[in-house]
Amino acid sequence: MRQSTLAIICGLILFVILAYSWCGRNPPSPVSVLTQTPTPTPVAATPATTASATASAVTQASPTAPLETPPPEFQKIIQKAEPALIDITVFDAKGQLLRAGNGFFVSRDGLFVTSTATIADGAYGVAKSSDGKIRNVTGVIASSPESELALLRAETKVGVAFLPLSKTSESIVVGAWAAVVGSALQHKEQPLAAGKISARGSDPKKDSFQISGAIPQDSSGAPVLDDQGEVVGIVTTGGKNEVRPTPLLDPLLAQAKPGTTGRWAAAPVESPTSTPAPRAVARRVLYNPAPKYPFEARSIRVGPNRGNGRYRVTFDPSGVVKNVQIVTSTGQPILDQAAVDALRQWKVESGASDWTVMVPITFQP
Repeated sequence: MRQSTLAIICGLILFVILAYSWCGRNPPSPVSVLTQTPTPTPVAATPATTASATASAVTQASPTAPLETPPPEFQKIIQKAEPALIDITVFDAKGQLLRAGNGFFVSRDGLFVTSTATIADGAYGVAKSSDGKIRNVTGVIASSPESELALLRAETKVGVAFLPLSKTSESIVVGAWAAVVGSALQHKEQPLAAGKISARGSDPKKDSFQISGAIPQDSSGAPVLDDQGEVVGIVTTGGKNEVRPTPLLDPLLAQAKPGTTGRWAAAPVESPTSTPAPRAVARRVLYNPAPKYPFEARSIRVGPNRGNGRYRVTFDPSGVVKNVQIVTSTGQPILDQAAVDALRQWKVESGASDWTVMVPITFQP
């Protein structure tokens, strides 16, 4: 009995202890303290501050004004004109390279136009077209220091593609589109410049006109085409927006008689003395096959598969190649070897002594 009573008393004591624990105050739960960044007091903007912020916003929001692009049909016109565009390489009497420039054929028998700046002091030259053909330039048919235009002839056994010249000045109107194009061997991007005719003189047949597009420095001798694909002008000085109108070519074309080969102004002339000193005279090229792009070069994995090279070719008195030296490599031995193999087949007319000439060659797949 006593044991039962003791058990009951212990149970009551335990119940009271548990009840007190549940009914008592719970300890406060921990609270995370958040660090608040104080809100800055707004400062009244001064006029200078406001103006500066506005100017900065405008500068960032306003993108660069896009360049003018010609209508889509101009791309077809440029592609059609490409076979008639040429890269002219001019040498002095010793065969040293003077410069390269742009030009374009104006007749099937090899007459072409360029600027007088391109051919200045030249004694010999070659014309390269986009198909890889290299033609000997026989000489200057006519030139004009006033218009800065020159008419030359390149040797050709078959007819060449040429550009039609505008017969009227109706295309030279302010607001009309015009595009400057050049040889693909010199310029990968076409057109070189395009824009609208922005100004013209009182006489469109004689006075230069301007286009809104920026003309690159290396555009001398390049033709300017209208939306019909006709030549309305010629660039004579690269870097300037002035273009010579096509009618200025009329007096030069009038001097191009059938069979006229022309002559280079700086070509050496034999002295009439009884004992003339031997000198290197530029010779006419009789056979000049263009190098073919090597088939194996298309699968090149190391090094370039295209490039420009310069080669010094020495001919003996009989006109046969004596030596070919790589002056500037393309950077790819396969391409250089193809150039050397082709140049060894060249032949020129016979002369009194050896003759050396520099030949630039461009390879592209």
